[in-house]
Amino acid sequence: MIFLDSTILGVALPSIQQTLAFNDVTQAWAVNGYLMAIAAWIAIGGRIGDWIGRINAFRLGMIGFMLASIACALAPSAWFFIAARIVQGVCAGTMQPASAAIVVDIYPPAQRGRAMATYAGISLLFMAGGPLIGGILVEYSSWHWCFWLNVPIAIASIALSFSLRMKSARTAARPTHWPSVVLLLGGTPLLIYGLQGLGLYGLTADTAWLATGCGVAMLSAFVWKQTRLAQPTIDVRLFRDRAIFGNAFLLFCFQFINVGQGIYGSFYMQHSLQFTPLQAGLGMLPLLIPVLVIIHFAGRMYDRHGPRRPIMIGLCLVFVGTIIEAIGVFSVYYPIFAVGMAVLGAGCGFAMSPANADSLARAPAAQRGEASGLVQMMRQFGSTIGIAAMVLVMHCASNSASTSLGSANLSAREIGFGYALHILVALVALVTGYSFIRSAPAAPTPLASTGQSSTPIT
Repeated sequence: MIFLDSTILGVALPSIQQTLAFNDVTQAWAVNGYLMAIAAWIAIGGRIGDWIGRINAFRLGMIGFMLASIACALAPSAWFFIAARIVQGVCAGTMQPASAAIVVDIYPPAQRGRAMATYAGISLLFMAGGPLIGGILVEYSSWHWCFWLNVPIAIASIALSFSLRMKSARTAARPTHWPSVVLLLGGTPLLIYGLQGLGLYGLTADTAWLATGCGVAMLSAFVWKQTRLAQPTIDVRLFRDRAIFGNAFLLFCFQFINVGQGIYGSFYMQHSLQFTPLQAGLGMLPLLIPVLVIIHFAGRMYDRHGPRRPIMIGLCLVFVGTIIEAIGVFSVYYPIFAVGMAVLGAGCGFAMSPANADSLARAPAAQRGEASGLVQMMRQFGSTIGIAAMVLVMHCASNSASTSLGSANLSAREIGFGYALHILVALVALVTGYSFIRSAPAAPTPLASTGQSSTPIT
């Protein structure tokens, strides 16, 4: 549900725009409000999972996500829809780190690669398949079903979580530094609002620069304060492990690229290649199929050889794939674009699951939910910053005053510059992986000095 809802709007947005009368601002917030809420809340959501038990946090987030999805489907106006999307993001930020930590907790180290490959494979399946699912629903029913779809999934997931009778391990609570919470929850929306404003209105938008600067200052203050508290609210010192930080940054880069693919890939096919919504969804299959085929081989490779080999293979393929994609977009030629998507999908299949598994396996068990929240926060920042940066690049390359998410004024050339940005991000990821990712199997770092017990309470 979480990953499906991050990309399904790429196909559904034009129909939602007609129903709810979106303008440029509300169109941008319809996508980024959801991603912003996840990015702002997910680290705190990881802490909540450690406090109340990860399975309890999973259920709580699942119920809230289902109710927010119903609100999206019934939304009477654009701003009501955006508010429901933000609630979805908060609930996703509670559910996602708990679910990842549960998978790592219940599998021994020798099987974690394959387990996380299955877990990540389902996520990537629905992130890449969002445009296809959205295209089918919009073409043959209505955009409302993009959100009603979450209801049976949530009910089935909650029922399964109770039927398994899983123990809900908890760690001892530690004090919450509320000024730090304010810095995190305030700084993240300001940063994303500012970046989004720069994308919509260009580099001369003074208000956007002010919001960006305030957001950066608040988040920097948050990080600085956490490194000096004896019992931090979010233990950013986990990133002192070079491998954990490296894996988190790689996931940031992957999400930066993939969310842009999901939204602007289908948009490009509908407006530049004149595909129908269903054809645009089917056109994304070259990105999806390699992920599903390769991700399980990558999990086995991780179990046998450690993270470095599959991650470096994946990063090389991602770099090559982004180059081919950009060529295909500039030439307005789908076969080249499809080849680029296939190479990119293969790279993501090799690298994303090992990076996620390795980052959590290196964290101490008592802080695994918190570590998952931190890593996923970096990943979600990749989503929000990726969309804002792509819009900014297209704005700078555009001769039109409008480069909003739903603007039909965007040309293949302008979208091509957005895809060219992905080449630079892929290159940075390749250098980071070579420098930070170790070949040795993951071993948990010592428990950080947070004043908490590592003994689980069941």
